[in-house]
Amino acid sequence: MSGDSSDRQTALNAASGSMDGSSDVYVLSRFRLTIVWAVVLLSVVFLVSRLLWIQVLHPERLIKEGNSRIIRNYKYEPARGLITDRNGKILALSVPVKSVYADAYELNEKKITHDPDLLRKIASILEITPQELFERVQDPKRRHVRLKQYLALNKAQELEKLKLPGFLIQDNYQRYYPTGAVNAQVVGILNGDGEGVYGVEKSFNQFLSAEASSRIAKKDLSGHIIEDIGVVEKGKPGGNLVLSIDDRLQAFAYGALQDTVNRHQAESASAVMLDVKTGEVLAMVNYPSFDPNDRTFFDSNYARNRTITDVFEPGSTIKPIVALAGLESRQVKWTEVFNLRPYIVNGKMIRDSKPQETATLAGILKYSSNTGMAQISQRIGPTMVLQMFERFGLGSSTNSGLAGEVNGNINSSRTFWSEIDKATLGFGYGLTVTSLQMASAYATLANYGARMPVSILRTVEKPQYAQVANVNEIRRMHTVLEMVVSEGSGGKAAIDRYRIAGKTGTARIARNGGYVDDYVSSFVGFAPISNPRFVLVVVVFSPQVGSYYGGAVSAPPFNDVMTRALQLYNIPPDKAK
Repeated sequence: MSGDSSDRQTALNAASGSMDGSSDVYVLSRFRLTIVWAVVLLSVVFLVSRLLWIQVLHPERLIKEGNSRIIRNYKYEPARGLITDRNGKILALSVPVKSVYADAYELNEKKITHDPDLLRKIASILEITPQELFERVQDPKRRHVRLKQYLALNKAQELEKLKLPGFLIQDNYQRYYPTGAVNAQVVGILNGDGEGVYGVEKSFNQFLSAEASSRIAKKDLSGHIIEDIGVVEKGKPGGNLVLSIDDRLQAFAYGALQDTVNRHQAESASAVMLDVKTGEVLAMVNYPSFDPNDRTFFDSNYARNRTITDVFEPGSTIKPIVALAGLESRQVKWTEVFNLRPYIVNGKMIRDSKPQETATLAGILKYSSNTGMAQISQRIGPTMVLQMFERFGLGSSTNSGLAGEVNGNINSSRTFWSEIDKATLGFGYGLTVTSLQMASAYATLANYGARMPVSILRTVEKPQYAQVANVNEIRRMHTVLEMVVSEGSGGKAAIDRYRIAGKTGTARIARNGGYVDDYVSSFVGFAPISNPRFVLVVVVFSPQVGSYYGGAVSAPPFNDVMTRALQLYNIPPDKAK
């Protein structure tokens, strides 16, 4: 019995121990579960709090990060303004093209630079050599390489169809000049940054230039706009410019100068035509010129507008203005007879190419006598002569609006004049002028002493003028200048059925402190005398073949261009057959 009791007690103790162990395991399991749930709950609370903090309370950083990946600033630049002649003929316009850039790193990463056939195909589209293309993109450190600044739209489409990574195609404009070399120096050109560097393009660069619009938009990975957000900065298109130039006259004058330069093997030639009534520049031409659409063989010497940059001594074309100074000073009369025999001044002989013994002022101008004009200039002195030059606009800019115009030099500040200097001043030595200045001076002469401001832009209203000389004396001067053409040295400028006034000029060129056997040949005139409308100056530098006299070299192109102008503008003839 006692043994049974002992066994029962042992079994109870074991059962009790077993129940105690299960209780311990149960308690431990609940504790672990509590810990896990606590961790989960705290994690959820942390994540929710963090999301609340980032997305609700302080979302700026994430928005900034997101925007930096999809929002882009982009610019749209309108075209530069048109330049047209007075009749609307386009002289300069901006043609839409594309610019192509490459990411050399990506091209190397994608092994595009290792595919010769593909490189040749790309180079053909870009119109460059495969070697040139490879040299530009072979360095993977270069992330933004310009491959082509101006690529035609159809070529850009060919490149886009290849769907190659690493290429960026952007909108651009290329300046195009439809009239080429004819208007090149007047209109000018742009540099690589799209800024005007010569001619009208430079003179009115700010007006012609467009201002780009800046916008914000969302773009996808391919760079396509998926949402236009708004305008950051509003731009404006370039202004359109209407020049006073008549392209019909410009083209004809260019051809006439080309023929003259080739015929006489001259260094260069220039011509300027003004409208006497308005001061507008109708033609402004230089030869040789250059093709503004092809910079392959660009020479800056051909790009400058020599009608406003190159100065020369005017020679005999200045004589009518010197004569007016003598007449207004009352020290010279039309009826006075001058001794025209050669004479010596300061050891220098003054003579005429066509000697005469005597002549009145009309004869002196008609046959372009140096001895006669030297006497007049010495008599009245340089002060009176220079004052008349200034009144006619010599020695100062014409304010035409063209950048780069030089003033010339009439030595107005000079204090001492030797007798030989006084004498040679009378026939156009000792001062320098531009072709445009001489055209302006003769336009004043043609307009009976009314000096109009010169303009390269088409004018709407008649400008204000200044009366600078005696009308009656100028009327008589018109008659004498008509005789120069009809009977004197300017015979080759004569035009059938029109009364033409003009003056020849032939002056030695000064080099290295002295005069050489090289000449500037010029002719300046206006028509028709009954109601002057056009003035034209033709200047030929260094003619080498044939005659070098202004009447033989420059009068013929004057005749051609003036005839065309009278015809184009339907100017009635003022002389019987």
